[in-house]
Amino acid sequence: MAEHANPKTQHTLKFAQPALWVGTHTSPPTVRLKSHKQTGLTLIELVITIVVLGIALSALVSALTTGIGRSAQPMWEGKALELSQAYLDEILAKKFDDTTPLGGGEVLLAASPCTQSSEGQARALFDDVDDYHGVSDAPPLLTDSGISMARYSNYQVDITVLCAGTELGTSNGSLLTDTSLAKRITVSISVPSGEVRSVTAYKGNF
Repeated sequence: MAEHANPKTQHTLKFAQPALWVGTHTSPPTVRLKSHKQTGLTLIELVITIVVLGIALSALVSALTTGIGRSAQPMWEGKALELSQAYLDEILAKKFDDTTPLGGGEVLLAASPCTQSSEGQARALFDDVDDYHGVSDAPPLLTDSGISMARYSNYQVDITVLCAGTELGTSNGSLLTDTSLAKRITVSISVPSGEVRSVTAYKGNF
């Protein structure tokens, strides 16, 4: 009898080979600690900053002060001119000399027209230009004017009157030889800033 071998089912177990890692090796991330270093000004830097700011502010205040002071200058100049003109209008309306004939006329040298002869009368009684010599008004005072003196309360007016005929010339360009032929009237206005503005006019001997 033939022997029949019982076929046995053979099972072959196949184990999967572990897959090979293909790629770039990545190292663990590096943790960077944030620096907490303090920033700010040192004491020396702070002192230098304060000094620089102080110098800058001082220069700025000085410039502003100068600008503000000068901004009033044109107004003072205009008021000084107006005031001096008002004084000259009043003075030039008077006679050349106390001995000037009624209605006008030349005063001869023999009458000493260059001698300042103030009769000491009140301001309202001034009748010739010599009476104004040495006048110093603070505040200004005008006997007959259309301008308000209240606007000039901090102004001062000083007046001088001197014979100055030789300072003037004739029509042919030569100077006069007789000093008594004219009187120089100088009106000096002191403005609030302390500066002085002077205006001069001449009164002829006629």
